[in-house]
Amino acid sequence: MSILDDFDVGRFKQKLAKGEVSRRQLGRILAAAGIVATAMPLASRAKAQDADGQAVAYTWAGYDIPEFYGTYIAKYGSTPEFSIWNDEEEAILKITGGFQPDTVFPCSYKVQKWYDAGILGPIDTSQIPAFGDLFPALAAMPEIEINGETVWIPVDWGQTSVLYRTDLAPEYVGNESWNILWDPKYKGRLSTMGSLVDGACVAAIVLGLEDPFTIQGEDFAAVQAKLEEQQPLLRFYADDPTTIEQALASGEVVAATAWNQSFAALKREGLPIAFMNPKEGAMTWVCGMSIVKGTTRPEKAHAVIAAILEPEARAFEITEYGYGSATQAPYALIDDATLESLGMTRDPTALLDSGIFQKPIADEGALTEMYEAVKSGV
Repeated sequence: MSILDDFDVGRFKQKLAKGEVSRRQLGRILAAAGIVATAMPLASRAKAQDADGQAVAYTWAGYDIPEFYGTYIAKYGSTPEFSIWNDEEEAILKITGGFQPDTVFPCSYKVQKWYDAGILGPIDTSQIPAFGDLFPALAAMPEIEINGETVWIPVDWGQTSVLYRTDLAPEYVGNESWNILWDPKYKGRLSTMGSLVDGACVAAIVLGLEDPFTIQGEDFAAVQAKLEEQQPLLRFYADDPTTIEQALASGEVVAATAWNQSFAALKREGLPIAFMNPKEGAMTWVCGMSIVKGTTRPEKAHAVIAAILEPEARAFEITEYGYGSATQAPYALIDDATLESLGMTRDPTALLDSGIFQKPIADEGALTEMYEAVKSGV
């Protein structure tokens, strides 16, 4: 199914105006319309080559708004320039092909790939005031430092889990499990993400594999069989959160894999919705910022990262996008009722400790080929 099939333009405009459109969502929708790949990165190329211009942040859609860059604006009079990617694979190819931004926004399980591609340069953490405020579980992430250099700083985190209608699947209230996405009772009313990490790796979690990101040998065959079992039960594979949110809101879909932002958006609409803490474990993702090696604007690049980690910027993301902050101070800026409505607490350490952190996927090519073959039947 295309992202644009049955797309509700009016509802999307309302969500865009309210800031309820995620970085991945907007990028994929624009790409489906033929906009991003042909226009946005090219428009930033000339600016990226201007050493006296604003820093160029190559990032996810939704992270190109002034609310994230208050201290940068105060210092340099404007936001950074932005170039938007659809996904990290596209971004890596574009940079290795010659595009030269100043900062990028990788997620943890891809950091090593960015580094191995020669893209990530060192970060001087003395220029990042909030670096010392990272939650301990995130400050200990091995991706932060490679070969003795700080090359990545966590900014935000969230979870991939099951978003479901509690009125339509009441038997899962208090009995939360990924297995709802394999429940034949709801055949034709289930959905999952079309991405490898949110699809095949979830099947590995359901199977109880010790490392759901290393799927080899007999485990490969077991995961394939599990995905093939699920395939005829699905209404569709989703490429963006809007599709999932619309289907859940209408009742077309009872349960789907989703991210925190979709839970926050549907809660605002007053729907009977829950974001599972499945007994098998939710998947935790962490994304952060890096400086591109060879930048001609290192001071401004550091200022971009410093700005997005400021408490006010992090508090904005928590309240508007429903994602967690990698730093601790922002939680003090948010009232208890808001945090509770988002399923958060002032100290998410227990939630972070319970999550299954995304890691680099072994044999990614073979898994991708297998998953695409399974999906082709829908």
